[in-house]
Amino acid sequence: MIYKVNIITTNNKAIEIPFRRFEYPNLMELIVETYYEDIGECLGRGLCGTCHVKLQSGPLNDFVEPVEKETLENISNMDKYSRLACQIMLDEKINNHTFKIITDNNINI
Repeated sequence: MIYKVNIITTNNKAIEIPFRRFEYPNLMELIVETYYEDIGECLGRGLCGTCHVKLQSGPLNDFVEPVEKETLENISNMDKYSRLACQIMLDEKINNHTFKIITDNNINI
């Protein structure tokens, strides 16, 4: 089955990216491989915050791992819709959801 996710890029362009369940390890990899957006400096370990996205539409009630939670808490522009794209799995739960890539990811250490 083919799903889709909508991404609002760093220059506010809306793109639709089709995907198959678990085609890539996570949403960050899908974005990097299909749109070539330069995010994810820590290569998907949930430590750097450079793949910060904000959920724009659709429910996402996935459990947030402690590492992701700690990283998000240290990002200056984090809110309740913030997630790290490297921690969002490609499955039916994100079908038709919209995420905005956030570029101002200053880590407060």
